[in-house]
Amino acid sequence: MNTASDNTSFFKNFSLLFTGLVVVQIINFLFSLILPKYFSPANFAEFGIFTSVVFILIEVANAKLDIVVMLGKDENESVKILNAAFTVAVLAFFILLLIEFLFLFFVPKIYLLIPFSILLYGIHQPILVFINKQEKYSAINLFRVIQVLTTCVITLALAIQNIEHALIWGFMSGLFAATVYVLKFVQPKFDFEATKEIWAQYDQFPKYGTWSSLLNNFSRNSIPILLSGFFSQQMVGFYSYATRLLNAPTGMYTSALGQVYFKKASEQAHPNLKKSTQKVIVFTFLISILPTLFILFFGKELFFSLFSGEWMEAGKIAQYLILWYFLGVIASPVSSLLDIKHKLKFEFGFNAVLFTSRIIAITIGGYLHDFYLSLLLFSVVGMLMNIYLLYYINYHILKND
Repeated sequence: MNTASDNTSFFKNFSLLFTGLVVVQIINFLFSLILPKYFSPANFAEFGIFTSVVFILIEVANAKLDIVVMLGKDENESVKILNAAFTVAVLAFFILLLIEFLFLFFVPKIYLLIPFSILLYGIHQPILVFINKQEKYSAINLFRVIQVLTTCVITLALAIQNIEHALIWGFMSGLFAATVYVLKFVQPKFDFEATKEIWAQYDQFPKYGTWSSLLNNFSRNSIPILLSGFFSQQMVGFYSYATRLLNAPTGMYTSALGQVYFKKASEQAHPNLKKSTQKVIVFTFLISILPTLFILFFGKELFFSLFSGEWMEAGKIAQYLILWYFLGVIASPVSSLLDIKHKLKFEFGFNAVLFTSRIIAITIGGYLHDFYLSLLLFSVVGMLMNIYLLYYINYHILKND
C-alpha cells in the first residue's frame, strides 16, 4: 500500500467529516446559547438524567455487534452482522419496554420514551458503521445535520408553546428523523438464525465488550443521576449544561478522526498502524491544547459574557472538567484499537476499574457535601485512566507494529 496515498486519503476523509461536524456544531452551539432563555437549570437536570439513562443503555442495544460490522470480511458478511445487530436491538427494545411497564408507577411517564430511543440508536448505529466502511462520509455528515436541525427546530417550537419536556421531545425527534434518513442506504432485517451464528463467531464482543462499554457509559453518563442524589437540581442542571457545551467542540474532531481512524486501522493490510496512531495522538493534542488552556483559565468569564450571572456557575464546572475532556479527546479516536485487536478482556478490566473509581470519587464529594470536590476527583480519575490507556495502546498493542 502506498503510504503517501494512504495518508492523503486519511486526511481527505477526515477533512470531509470534520467540515460537516463544524457546520453541525456551530448550529448546536448557537442553539445552546438560546436555550437558557427558555429553560431553567431544573429543566436541564431532567434532560440530563433522561439522556444519561439513554447513553448508558445504548450499549445493550446491539451487544457491541455494531462495531463488528466494520470487521466483516466482505459486504455480505457485514450486512449479515448488521442484521444480527438489528435483531438484538429489537429484542432489547421489548425487554426494556417490559421492565419500564413493571416500574410504571415509580418513574416519570416521559421515561417510557427511553426504550424507543434505544431502539432508534440500535437501528442507526450499525448502519452508520456500515456507511463508514463504504467511506460514504457525505451521508454521515447529512445524518448529523438532519439530527441536529430537527432537534433544534422541534425543541424551540415546543419551548415557545410552553410544551412540557420540550428538550426530551426535541431530542427524540432528531433521533427519529436521522434514523429514517440512514434507512435509505440499507434496510436491516430481523434474522434470529444469523444472530446466533454471528454471536458465536464474535462471542467476545457481546460477552466482554457489551459489559465493558456498559460500565464505561454508566460511569461517565450516570454523573447527573449520582449528583442528584447528593446535590440540588440546580447544580445538576449547571453540570448538564456545562457538559453540553464542552461536548460540542470536542465532539467535532474526536468523532471525525475516530470514524476515519477506525476504518483505516481495521484494514488488515494497513502497514503503518503505529505511525498513523501516533500522528492522530499528536494532532489531537495540538488542536486541543489552546482551547483547553483558555477554558481552564477563563471558563467562568466566558460563560458570564455569554449568559447571565446565574449561568456563570456552569463555567466554573467546565474549568473543573476540561483537563479530563482534553485527555479524553486525545485517547478517544484511537481507543477503537481495543476492539480491532480484540483486547476485550483488557477493555472490560479497564472499564471496571474506571467505573469503580468514578463512583467512589463522586460519593466522597457527596458525603462531604462538596460539589466541586466530587467534580475534581471525578476529573482526576478520568485523566489518570486516559493516560494509562494511551500508554497501553502505544507500548503494548502497537509494540510489534
